[in-house]
Amino acid sequence: MRHEFMLPDLGEGLAEAEIRSWLVAVGDTVTEDQALVEVETAKAVVEIPAPVTGTLVEVGGDPGTVLPVGALLAAFDVADSADKGGGSSAPPAATATSAAGSAPTATAPGGTGANAAIGRRSRRVLASPATRKLAVSLGVDLASIAGTGPGGRVTREDVERAAQRQPSQPATAPAVTAAQPAAQPVRQRAADEEVPLRGIRRQVARTMTRSWTEIPHITEFREVDATQLVAAREALRRRAGEGAPTLTFLPFLILACTAALKRHRILNASLDLERETIIYRGAINIGIAAATDDGLIVPVLHDADRLSLFEINQRVADLAEAARSRRLRPQQLDGATFTISNFGTYGTWLGTPIINPPQAAIAGFGRIEDRVVAVDGQPVVRPTLPIAVSADHRLIDGHVLGAFVNEVAALLENPILLLGEVG
Repeated sequence: MRHEFMLPDLGEGLAEAEIRSWLVAVGDTVTEDQALVEVETAKAVVEIPAPVTGTLVEVGGDPGTVLPVGALLAAFDVADSADKGGGSSAPPAATATSAAGSAPTATAPGGTGANAAIGRRSRRVLASPATRKLAVSLGVDLASIAGTGPGGRVTREDVERAAQRQPSQPATAPAVTAAQPAAQPVRQRAADEEVPLRGIRRQVARTMTRSWTEIPHITEFREVDATQLVAAREALRRRAGEGAPTLTFLPFLILACTAALKRHRILNASLDLERETIIYRGAINIGIAAATDDGLIVPVLHDADRLSLFEINQRVADLAEAARSRRLRPQQLDGATFTISNFGTYGTWLGTPIINPPQAAIAGFGRIEDRVVAVDGQPVVRPTLPIAVSADHRLIDGHVLGAFVNEVAALLENPILLLGEVG
């Protein structure tokens, strides 16, 4: 009997997903909960397991196909006893599992969906996206590796061991005789390449278009004397626990922003023009813009105002690692009420941050550099931190934004004041 499996709702209001790779081929026999397909949403790469035991007879599209929630993802030929609800009924609940954890999600109602069947292919090696990327970079053929992970899955360690076993292949240049010199290569103009806008880059494009066209931005710039901030960080680095991540400046920036947001709640708010209401957020959840190979991802540090400096440092390090490896869970990507972009980590002096709707403001911090400044009328060299804060002018007037930036600057110039801001 035919059992149709529709693309499940992967949560957090996501309406579609892109097929990245099929982990089994049409004609293969699969068991319930076996890894079936990897899909990419606007926020993460998700591995979806098979909902039943049976033979895969049809798939909803090749890698690169974007499917809406509720469209046909796969169809199976199952024994009558294994498909008690009937082949055309809605599939049972499925579990979408990311590399960092799992979150149960209910499947969407049944329907015909897309019917782009593909021919039988060779069995796909089981491996995570990060492992596949590593294999490509090291020149390792995944099909040649016997995986040591669950169900024969190839792990990162398997790939690294295989790479060490590969013999080196010295390159040899073709011989060129004096009688017949090598012909000069003809330089060809590179052809244009057109690629579909997919995954994170598409979501960033949509969000930034909405932000720039709908939100009137105002931006306040400031330069902060970071002498005491640099000294505080250096002193506290030596007090971090064994095995703790290196203390960066980012936790100080987060603490300063959360303290200022408590006093200027309008920057931790949202505007709903349709209902003509302002929503003042009860929690202070800081989105942290992180650059990855796949694009900009903004993991969220929830309840940042309740955390200590070292707690923030540890959680930020964990979020950054999960973002780079695309292992963020959906709940780690949602709920931000204010965003921080640390331009300094990109080696950039400063930039103009663009608001992430529906938030009302975003703070950008540049690279700390020695600059000549005036102190008591005399030129001196001081480490200087540049700040740029953009705000929604529909909600926030210039003097309010200026007061917020003044508060942040004062806390960073005198970081001992942050001791009274935790909790």
